[in-house]
Amino acid sequence: MPEVTNTGSLTTEMITEFFKRLQTRQRIVGRATIKIGVRKSTIKTYWSKLNSFFEWLVQNKSLEENPLKKIKPPQQVYEDLQALEDRDIHKILAAITLHSANSLTLRRDMAMVSLLVFCGLRLGEFISLEIWDIDLDKQLLTVRGETSKSKKTRYIPMHPTLVLHIREYLKERNKKGYKTEFLLVSSKRDERLGRHGLKHWVKRLNVSSGVKFHLHKFRHTFACNLAKKDVNVFKIQKFLGHTSSNGTEQFHPRALACGSF
Repeated sequence: MPEVTNTGSLTTEMITEFFKRLQTRQRIVGRATIKIGVRKSTIKTYWSKLNSFFEWLVQNKSLEENPLKKIKPPQQVYEDLQALEDRDIHKILAAITLHSANSLTLRRDMAMVSLLVFCGLRLGEFISLEIWDIDLDKQLLTVRGETSKSKKTRYIPMHPTLVLHIREYLKERNKKGYKTEFLLVSSKRDERLGRHGLKHWVKRLNVSSGVKFHLHKFRHTFACNLAKKDVNVFKIQKFLGHTSSNGTEQFHPRALACGSF
């Protein structure tokens, strides 16, 4: 847009023309391959970044009005191949229901899947959760800085389904008289579920559910679900525990397409 030389040129009509050119211009990709236009996800990323910049200009009185106010971002289809689909999660939950050895492992495993789906925790954060990191009254989960890769404490709102599964699991755990401070316990003794036990848990559910997954897929699923709900990318960054939005983009490019940021 060489005709845009100052902030006075930033009108709704000019921005409409910009998006039109994105869809009609020719560009060369790869080995002299000519392509026309860009994907909806790319347009929405442009929209989000420009919207943030224009809002900053308005706040600093360099622009009277955000020209994007009257232009809606395009809707898109999310296709993160790393994310688990709803039917995959249902298969995993069904396998837990059908093949659990006892009521404690049933409630624990349902709580574990819910924690992964609704909180997107890293492996170390997951197995390091302690009882007091869960506030059922405030429906808030705390990821302590000492267990996080970013070394910063963060707080994640708990989905009602997660709250339900945690309550049921804790009730069953209390019946067994477990005393360990760690939230997730071994199925055989009163101690934390360690990395080896978690690896065995994943392998067992891979077989019984028929779904090939690893723990990191749940982080993709968590981020993708937030992106589908148009959650601001900075919130996604905060919930994932990334120190910058660049980390969020690399982890989940589709997350950049949600909302304005």
